[in-house]
Amino acid sequence: MLVLAFFCIAAALFSTAGVAGSTESLRDRVSTFQTPSGSLPFARSMVTAAPAAPAGTTNGNTLAWTDLRPVATSLEAPFASLPEPLLEAMRTHVRWRTSKRSARSEEEFIAENEAAIALLEAHEIDVEALMRERRKIIARNGRIARGANPDVLGTTIRLPGYVVPLTFNDQAVTEFLFVPVAGACVHTPTPPPNQIVHVKYPEGIAFSSIFGAFWIEGELAAEDTKSDVLFYDGAATGVQASYALNATDVRSFQ
Repeated sequence: MLVLAFFCIAAALFSTAGVAGSTESLRDRVSTFQTPSGSLPFARSMVTAAPAAPAGTTNGNTLAWTDLRPVATSLEAPFASLPEPLLEAMRTHVRWRTSKRSARSEEEFIAENEAAIALLEAHEIDVEALMRERRKIIARNGRIARGANPDVLGTTIRLPGYVVPLTFNDQAVTEFLFVPVAGACVHTPTPPPNQIVHVKYPEGIAFSSIFGAFWIEGELAAEDTKSDVLFYDGAATGVQASYALNATDVRSFQ
């Protein structure tokens, strides 16, 4: 699915020119998201809070984009059963193992690490086994960090964000990527896959600016997709999304 180059560039130019002939006039009109905790800058900002639901929608769960990220396992999970003095000793050794060579040459740091190792060995703690478990968790976290959060799947959700058009039916956008960052269709890098939702909406929406914010509503599913998108700094092929949603409602953010 290739974004129509003309429309994407035209939309970007529209957002630069502004509705009333200037950038300022456009951004004055739609400059912030109103949330329970206050206003979020609109242009090129991530929607990190879940705003109040729009009037007239169903009882779907209103999500923030951070809710789409899976929960990572603590890197200290292998050390969870250690009493506090040994836990601090293990933290010291981890800090030693993960520090730059220049830091590990400092005498005070060397002495601190040696004392930590001595304490751990005195209590017959298998330091290397704990470090192996920690590395496994790092690898596991890396694998899931770009994937879907199972806790939000299979439920009707509402989410605020921005549209990157993919497919048009006449002048209406019927398929698009939904992202938390304004202007994502004109700059790289793209958001991570679990911060992109591949949306299909046969009814179509009127699209005039990459800075126009929308609500989407529907059942969120885990589905790995790749789309080709045109950027100002080059065509991005295979933009990955971890989520898919057949929208039941799409409306302008008010």
